[in-house]
Amino acid sequence: MSQSSRPTRPISGPRLLRTVQAFVLFVAGVVGGSVGVSLWAGAAPALGVAEGTTAYEIANTVAQFVGIAAPVALFVAAAGDRDLLSFEIPDRRGAAIAVGAAVALYVLQIVLLALFSLVDVAPSQNPAVDPTGREATYFLLMIPASVLVVGPAEELLVRGGIQGLLKRAWGPWPGIIGASALFGSLHYIGSGSGALAYVAFSFLLGCLLGYLYERTGNLVVPMVAHGGYNAAIYAIQYATI
Repeated sequence: MSQSSRPTRPISGPRLLRTVQAFVLFVAGVVGGSVGVSLWAGAAPALGVAEGTTAYEIANTVAQFVGIAAPVALFVAAAGDRDLLSFEIPDRRGAAIAVGAAVALYVLQIVLLALFSLVDVAPSQNPAVDPTGREATYFLLMIPASVLVVGPAEELLVRGGIQGLLKRAWGPWPGIIGASALFGSLHYIGSGSGALAYVAFSFLLGCLLGYLYERTGNLVVPMVAHGGYNAAIYAIQYATI
């Protein structure tokens, strides 16, 4: 769906209600992710999947991100608010934009890491990409998991639900910035300057994804871009491990 054909909704009120809904949805997503992990931890022994194995980690990731996305689906169903989410199968142009955005995200990562190095700051590393004690198969399986689950789940929560609600309350750019700030806070890993740098790094990537959604009016585009970006990181890890 192009920008010109995307349904527009005027800033609606009360603003406070929309803002509170966005924050509640954010908290629900965090809690939902924890619930998903807990449910998998309880089910794994019965299924004969040992903790620490590649199968356990992949299933744990899937359970976590399904839990992250679940509150958005529940909110839309309970409120009967299908207009909150705007998505469709991209046409060729949309697919090209999504792939190009994935490349742009990776280039932005390289630029940001270079800038951080100038001030002698190294962003914290996401534990999900840490090769310590992991088999190469883990990184191989995380490629489809990123495209099919991780990217779509985060975009459904952050861009679809949270950004959508904040946009209704405050307009497009406040919605993008507010949702990206919450997205960045999800990536507070470690401590000190490295943790703050990773938050800033994630915030800037989130702004690009938020703009992509606002520009195209199709949630599938940032889903593919986000998933493709993550998949590229895992593919490089797999090739170099």
